[in-house]
Amino acid sequence: MSGDCCKLPPVQAEYSPKGSYSTINGLKTYSVGPEDAKVAVVIVYDVFGYSPQILQGADLIASQGYKVLMPDFLIGDYVTPDLFAPGNEEKKTAWFSKFPGGIQTQLEPVSKYVQSLKSNHSKIATVGYCWGYKVLIGAQSNAKSDAIIGCHPSFAAKEDADAIDVPALLLPSGGEDMEVMNHIFKTIEAKASGKNVLKPYPDMPHGWLAARGDLKGGKATEEFADGYNVIVKFLKDTF
Repeated sequence: MSGDCCKLPPVQAEYSPKGSYSTINGLKTYSVGPEDAKVAVVIVYDVFGYSPQILQGADLIASQGYKVLMPDFLIGDYVTPDLFAPGNEEKKTAWFSKFPGGIQTQLEPVSKYVQSLKSNHSKIATVGYCWGYKVLIGAQSNAKSDAIIGCHPSFAAKEDADAIDVPALLLPSGGEDMEVMNHIFKTIEAKASGKNVLKPYPDMPHGWLAARGDLKGGKATEEFADGYNVIVKFLKDTF
């Protein structure tokens, strides 16, 4: 897909985020975009939290007139590079042992956060990266967002389709099970034909739209930019 429809700013390797941090609904939140935007986009980040790549992604979405909010649902407890260093296997195992069970603890905070925005915005889209996708699936019955976007979705299962009752965009990487992703897409399309999008990126690693994105140039950077173009086009087509 070309960027002609959206004309997003160019992706940069060295990047200074355009948003700011404040406390919204009791949570530290990265906020960017016009306050009077009709559509708000709530992001549930991946396990690396506020990485430079995901902040740039939020800014790219906001550049098209959306109010983008990224709450600190993990309250500062993110995966750090040192967990992957030799000798830290026990710490790494301990951190990741919180998933997928720990996802359940985020359902209520995410639902409340999304619901609290509805008085100021006519539509709410939610974007989940990695584990964040599964949170959105579990929270949807109470959050009632108006669209769901899953970026390299972790823990995807065929029954996820049962919970998706709004337009959905799925952007799996080469690390996801395409049998599962195709089943979800086919099922939700049967419920609402033409309102959903599935675009796989088989050559990209899990996390390429967030902390594992390589923005130094080449195909990985092009695919990062393309992914955000697809997200914005989906938002424009949906709302």
